[in-house]
Amino acid sequence: MPMTFSYRLIRDKSGFVAECVESEAAGEGKTAKDAVDALRRSLEERMFRPDAVAPPSHPAEETIELVLADESSSGERRSLDLGGPGDAR
Repeated sequence: MPMTFSYRLIRDKSGFVAECVESEAAGEGKTAKDAVDALRRSLEERMFRPDAVAPPSHPAEETIELVLADESSSGERRSLDLGGPGDAR
């Protein structure tokens, strides 16, 4: 069963930023797809990287599903400052 996270997609001068609603993860890319893919990789690294010195004997079978957040239902827009150029609108 996949773990589901919501994200917001923001266009700026250099491309797109996909930011996770439930965590402090974000991904950037020249296209919306690239930004969402980068966010998925960031979440996978946080969720599935082994904390032990040796990797587990069998890799985790978990997957991450990303769904676009409906900003009209949340009432509050939160944005991450990634320290890059561009207008995060």
